[in-house]
Amino acid sequence: MLSPLEVSVVAAAACSALGLALLRRQASAYGVRVLHAPAAGDPAVGVRYAFTGAMSPGAKESVREHLPSYLAGLAYHAGIFTALGLLVATLCGVPLPASLRWLCRVPLILGTMGGTGLLLKRMLQSELRGLSHPDDFLSNLLATAFVGLALLGGTTWLLSAALLLFYAPLGKIRHCLFFFLARRNLGAFFGRRGVFPPGSSHVH
Repeated sequence: MLSPLEVSVVAAAACSALGLALLRRQASAYGVRVLHAPAAGDPAVGVRYAFTGAMSPGAKESVREHLPSYLAGLAYHAGIFTALGLLVATLCGVPLPASLRWLCRVPLILGTMGGTGLLLKRMLQSELRGLSHPDDFLSNLLATAFVGLALLGGTTWLLSAALLLFYAPLGKIRHCLFFFLARRNLGAFFGRRGVFPPGSSHVH
């Protein structure tokens, strides 16, 4: 039997899923891009590369020049996924072994540190601060609080989860959906053109 707060988390998750689905439908209203040129490569290969090699420091100049931020981002997202996993287990009433809960503390701690570090960087660097929108700060605060409070569990953590889920379709957190859609489209398009992965084109 779910507590009232747990019910509110489930309701927030349902609202989030509905909001993201509506955004996806709105984005698809632009129609399907018609490609007239003959294929020079395999779209599926391009999609695989877009989610693997194309995201590595060797392929992204922005990553190579900001490697600490890249590593902080990896830790941050690992912490978020860990906290989401713990949330699902909590709502489903799945008991986790004490050893697994302690193991989960590692990505949660690193994720909290990564999120806090990225927030401070945005606040302290004038270039980033000038480019930032209030949503950039709020989204980071909600996600970082969710990860950090997962270390403690309890009512406050569930409340932070409900706030995060409710806000997800409203701000930049919506990239939890559109990141995957955009990377897939990018990989399929450039894979078909033979650009992804580099040197894969059979047209000479």
